[in-house]
Amino acid sequence: MKIRKSAAAIALTGAALLVATGCSESSDTVDEVTSKVSTAVESGVSEVESAATDAVDEVTGLGKDEAQSILRKAIDPDTPENEIDSVVDVTNPATKPAIIAFAKGASAAGYGPDAFTVTDVKEDGDKKATATVAVKSPNAPQPVDITLSFVDTDGWKLSGDAVTQLVSMSQGQSQGN
Repeated sequence: MKIRKSAAAIALTGAALLVATGCSESSDTVDEVTSKVSTAVESGVSEVESAATDAVDEVTGLGKDEAQSILRKAIDPDTPENEIDSVVDVTNPATKPAIIAFAKGASAAGYGPDAFTVTDVKEDGDKKATATVAVKSPNAPQPVDITLSFVDTDGWKLSGDAVTQLVSMSQGQSQGN
């Protein structure tokens, strides 16, 4: 599926190149046509690179976009309780109420889902990955990086250890540490 998107992006770039060169008005200068072609090619290359990255992530494991989606859904206080199981490893029965409480408390403190941005993901063994997450604080000028773990249990999920880490960080914040 992802390969088809790459081929489509290449075809789109070729079509844009044909349109830019063949259909340009006679008043267009060579520089204007070159600029249009360059823009079309850059756009096509970007689309191909994105599709290729998505295809690699799909084959090799957890990608940055998927980790971002999982994390934000897990820490969104508006995520229905019955959907938490799809994004959090709730093998430990205490994990689900912990992430729900964290989501509500963090959001109330100004740490909504948009404050968490996954910047990198690395495979960490079979069915495990770690993600570097930049956390934007309402009280600090620069985001702070944290590392959260993910596990592949019937699909990628935020690990119970990551939930414990998030909860402990929020307890430290509420105590002024």
